[in-house]
Amino acid sequence: MNLFELIIKSKSFDQFVKLVEFDKLSHAYLIFSPDEEYNEIFSKLIALKLNCEKVCFDCASCVKILNNTHPDVLIYPKNKNFVVEDSEKINDEINVLPMLSQYKIFIINNFNKATIQAQNKLLKILEEPPKNVLFILNATNLNSVLPTIMSRVQQIELSKFDKKEIITFADKNNLDLNGFALDDGDGWPCKTLKQFKDANFEKNNIIVQNILQNMKTSKDVVKFTNEFSQKEGFEERLNILEKYFDNLLIDVINNKNNEYTKNDAIAQIFCKINQAKKQLQANCNLSLIGDCLLMGILEVKYYASK
Repeated sequence: MNLFELIIKSKSFDQFVKLVEFDKLSHAYLIFSPDEEYNEIFSKLIALKLNCEKVCFDCASCVKILNNTHPDVLIYPKNKNFVVEDSEKINDEINVLPMLSQYKIFIINNFNKATIQAQNKLLKILEEPPKNVLFILNATNLNSVLPTIMSRVQQIELSKFDKKEIITFADKNNLDLNGFALDDGDGWPCKTLKQFKDANFEKNNIIVQNILQNMKTSKDVVKFTNEFSQKEGFEERLNILEKYFDNLLIDVINNKNNEYTKNDAIAQIFCKINQAKKQLQANCNLSLIGDCLLMGILEVKYYASK
């Protein structure tokens, strides 16, 4: 499953190609969407385009970039998050001339997780980079990116895909996309197709659907909590649960009744799911989180039925 072949056809990449063709390149770009892998692939596609006009994926230059071995395409962070040490390494590399291509390209993935200190150090580099240097930052949100960084980069907000395009790609790669995966991905290609990299997704979906259909009493909560609160896949089950109520909310907005229509029931459940996510981040006991969440959903369902 070569996601590069899908993303190279995106409207966003077509717009970038036009910038190249009209010689309108900036010295720094900030790519953003809520789809982390989409951001990373798009950033690497920029590097591919600037080193291979056709983006053939087969020439020596393309292969080196795809394998992260191209001497002029440097990818950060070197560990989990972008830190001061990464900025210092970039500062050391920035004046080294390109060996094989026109540009020295620095890709920084998940820049929204960069420390403030690292951003401030990078800011000085972004102010006056050498002419042959190009920065490609990407982020899943912009809230933690310093305004001073934002003012020195050209922003590219990636566009969603039509679901039909994703289905066509999935069919080509023999992937049987279900409706839930399409709804959960919401037009973001890698988030949608990620379900087929994760063999447990379908299992977690079944667990959640079983709970929602068969949890009737507090005794059922005890029965279902153990399965729901298993460590592996716990966060994914929370996300599946959240998406289920997202879809129910759309029904309410469209004046379609369901069992959670009354008394702001869905809003209450969203609050409970958000609380569970905060407890997860705080490393609270998973069984306790699951028990409180499922009991809370059952209570909301009971009061909404009155």
